[in-house]
Amino acid sequence: MSERARRPRSLWPREHGAYIQLFVPVATSLLATGSSWAGAALALGAGFAFLASEPLRVLIGARGPRMRELAGSRARRRLALFAALAAIAGGTGLVLAPRSAVALTMLLAPMIGFVLIASRRGTVQTVLGESVAAITLAGAGAPVALAGGMRLGDALAIWLGWSLAYTATVVVVHRVLARHLRARAPADVRSELTLVVLCGLLAAASVVLPLVRFATPLAIAAVLVLIWMPRATHLRAVGIAFLATSLVAAVLAITPLRDAARDNEIEASFRAAMAVHQRR
Repeated sequence: MSERARRPRSLWPREHGAYIQLFVPVATSLLATGSSWAGAALALGAGFAFLASEPLRVLIGARGPRMRELAGSRARRRLALFAALAAIAGGTGLVLAPRSAVALTMLLAPMIGFVLIASRRGTVQTVLGESVAAITLAGAGAPVALAGGMRLGDALAIWLGWSLAYTATVVVVHRVLARHLRARAPADVRSELTLVVLCGLLAAASVVLPLVRFATPLAIAAVLVLIWMPRATHLRAVGIAFLATSLVAAVLAITPLRDAARDNEIEASFRAAMAVHQRR
């Protein structure tokens, strides 16, 4: 038996794109709002919950009965550790966070449930399943942002931008994989139309909510990949490109948010000074 065959199967989350969809939006929220104990605790809780997802999938049979048989005991220990850490960190963050952050966290609960059920049924790797997963992962940044003092409207705009852009990348990746497996089919036309609709929604949202424009580079990258239509063997390069454009989008989101936060602080200081002057 080879060394690789004897090596235990990894219990870290396998979906590389999911790391980007979670950690880039969360980091964006942290950097845009500055340091806060509530935001940092919620970010840690989200990270630990994400790391608990793979052992949970093993235990519910989403990775197959063979994997559950071989790695079940390790998965239970790993799940207990990360679930406890997620509960401690996330619970601390929710206690310290404003009610709006708690409400958004509760909004994510049914979406997480949908992803778990889809994982158990083996349908999470469909366009719908991965799109809901991407929206849920990106949504973890919204409570973190609110806990750091961001306005609710701005937090929702950031979540909307990430959701539309990451859903576009999911559609494109599935289109690339479909091209590798078969010739062009009507389903491919639906994928292309879906991408057009997503880009149209992003453009429309950008008119109403200018902050959403930060996600434009990621949507453009998805369109360019669809035009290029690389082989499935080049998906690693596609993933790196999506990571790079996600970082560009994060910078574009952070800059106006920090400027707005600074303006709010200046305005609050001015109002406080005027109030003191009027009392005198």
